[in-house]
Amino acid sequence: MRLGLIDQRKTAFMVERTQGLIEAMSGSEFPFPELRDAIEADDEVRVVILTGAGRAFSAGFNIAPQEGEPELYERSADSWRSDLKQNIETFLKIWHSGKPYIAAINGYALAGACELAQLCDIKIASEQAVLGEPEIRFGTGPPVLVTPFSVGFAKAKELLLTGEMISAQEAERLGMINRVVAHDQLMKECERTARKLIKISRVGVKFNKAAINRAYENMGFLNSIYQNLDLVVMFDTTRTQEQEAFNQIRKEKGLRAALDWRDALFKEDD
Repeated sequence: MRLGLIDQRKTAFMVERTQGLIEAMSGSEFPFPELRDAIEADDEVRVVILTGAGRAFSAGFNIAPQEGEPELYERSADSWRSDLKQNIETFLKIWHSGKPYIAAINGYALAGACELAQLCDIKIASEQAVLGEPEIRFGTGPPVLVTPFSVGFAKAKELLLTGEMISAQEAERLGMINRVVAHDQLMKECERTARKLIKISRVGVKFNKAAINRAYENMGFLNSIYQNLDLVVMFDTTRTQEQEAFNQIRKEKGLRAALDWRDALFKEDD
């Protein structure tokens, strides 16, 4: 993890994650609760840029249980609901923040990370970025139902029923992100956008963000997310053939082998 400042006035933060593609985030550690709280409390911080290190923005939640923990489908619905609700509320702190968040999508933004990126106020992606919810293909659901509000009814159904991943260019075309830039220009473009926001009244940015958010909340944005929570809990805690096969390979050969097995099933049709 690395923190950097765009200028000496602490007007913007950049947050980088050092985890690899397989070392995914857990709700308790991402997006850095202690740093997020410090950012929110610091009036000099005007804009937050959230990005990743290496080839990934983030590969999503950690799907492998810790040693001694049960498989997801072995957990009680109440236990999983509590954890998932906490993860959702962690993500929604970005939505409720009075500060604008810029997602600098430098590579893979998958599963929960795809949802996290969409919750940011401005989404700028490298030409190398890939977005999607591939966890659907081995038997779990999208925990934070943002995509229907980003891309519309028809494409949301296709993406969330098939678990298909899409390029940054396609994500821009669909309205999931704001724009795509050359990989080596990503941070420069995000910093340029941050400087624009910094020049606008702090109060203006805060209340304009709130007004836009309220418009979507009046269309059912938050209600949809919390209603989806109950469905995802039922989905995730139901034992399926796909989950069992994936988990067996993961236990015997590791997560990479399980992901390769999953991807091979779709290779002919993707």
